[in-house]
Amino acid sequence: MLFYLQRFKIILCFFLLLFLYNCQPRITNHGNFFNKENIKYIKKSKLNKAEIIEIFGTPSTTSTFSDNVWYYMSQVQSEKAYFKIKNISSKILKITFDKNKFVKEYSILTEKDSYDITISQEKTVSSLQKDDTLIQEFFSIFIRKLETP
Repeated sequence: MLFYLQRFKIILCFFLLLFLYNCQPRITNHGNFFNKENIKYIKKSKLNKAEIIEIFGTPSTTSTFSDNVWYYMSQVQSEKAYFKIKNISSKILKITFDKNKFVKEYSILTEKDSYDITISQEKTVSSLQKDDTLIQEFFSIFIRKLETP
């Protein structure tokens, strides 16, 4: 009997450790990552677009209004079991090129540089939008036919 009790405790501890291990957050990286060495390299030398692509890869996006502004976005997220995914950090490297395709300036944007946007819950109702049901709409067709000579 003592043997089975010890075996049960070992199996229970194993499943408890397995459960606790699964509760550890999973950290995932998304986007283009840049390190301090690459940023220092941009500071020290005058790079063109092709060299930037060699170092950082293709940009995450480019500016809508100019082909001379590139954005490299990176994000670190934490996911824990079935809970909501949390953003740990977000960084954007903005590189601006001059007309000769050389780096003019760069900046690193973080969460502190973002804006909080409140979304309005109000709805705009137009004259075309009605709250009539399908049956009301169906009968309104006949009423309009009877009203017009």
